[in-house]
Amino acid sequence: MHFSDLKKTIIAQFMAPNGHQVVPFIEGRPGGGKSACAREVAGVLKETFKISDEQIVEFNPSLRDPVDIMGIPFRHDSGLFNEWLPPEEFYRLRHGVGPCVLIIEELSDAPMPMQNPLCRIIFDRYAGNLKLSDQLFIIATGNRVEDRSGANRLSTKLGNRIRCLNFEENLDDWVVWAKRNNIDDILIKFLQFQPKLLSDFDPKRKTNPTPRAWEKVSYTPEFQDDDGSLYLEHITGDVGEGAAVTYAAFRKIYKSLPDMKALLNNPSGYKVPKDNSLLWATVMKLTSIVEEKTTTQSDVDAICIYLTRVPKELQAVAMREMLTGKGRIRLVSSPGMLELAESLNLTTLGY
Repeated sequence: MHFSDLKKTIIAQFMAPNGHQVVPFIEGRPGGGKSACAREVAGVLKETFKISDEQIVEFNPSLRDPVDIMGIPFRHDSGLFNEWLPPEEFYRLRHGVGPCVLIIEELSDAPMPMQNPLCRIIFDRYAGNLKLSDQLFIIATGNRVEDRSGANRLSTKLGNRIRCLNFEENLDDWVVWAKRNNIDDILIKFLQFQPKLLSDFDPKRKTNPTPRAWEKVSYTPEFQDDDGSLYLEHITGDVGEGAAVTYAAFRKIYKSLPDMKALLNNPSGYKVPKDNSLLWATVMKLTSIVEEKTTTQSDVDAICIYLTRVPKELQAVAMREMLTGKGRIRLVSSPGMLELAESLNLTTLGY
């Protein structure tokens, strides 16, 4: 399932009567966005049930020992037996605290000695001898064994206690997330042009293009006194050589686009690029201009007129971008937008 479908259906499951008894396990390739999905679900639960930050716990069993679930034994005051002192994370989820959330990160990385106490948490809602909240929501994430990321085979009894849900990367979902999280707009435009590079995971390679890796690329500055080779070296370390070279070339094209002022002054006569990469970058740049605060209504009209001259498939992409962007209100009264709609044979714009 895609990010949006997983998020929507997991929340619906949790909102159903006794829905918190089901433990969804989001399983997929490394770096796809499984953790982000689990955290967004937790965010919705936090708002819905007024859960405090203290009652939202992330636990990574691959970094811990069974004692971090079972607790530490200490001598009872009577001297007749031992008691167990529970770990702080699970004490925050104890019985009586009300609604709370446990995210089990990298569940499939857990070795067998850790899987056994996790079975009791998931099914019996006990961490060792500590009874957990009757209103505890549990979400688990993990990688697939075949991706050679360190994932282990889950025991059949643990697998029987969780609901395994396959995570598949999806460009549309990623674009929504990227815009919400201030990812570099040029990178967004590039992956819309090269959607297969959003997630091209091969366990034989040391580094791969994945949503998580592209997020790091977005944070990479263009270094001063650099001909581009230093920038390329850095992003190669995130996504691998092939994807890095392709993105760096697109970025260079995007930054050397046609004179936009001249284009807007002569939308009917300005030359349309023949190179596909340059044409895509030009169209995407124009859709970005529509969203800028300084853009005038006449600029929007000129952009729409120019777009009627590009191939139909690019017209459709541009219209979708503009109608879902921040500048869509400017399109309502644009004669150029009506001309673009007629070029696409649309009877209604639906905004």
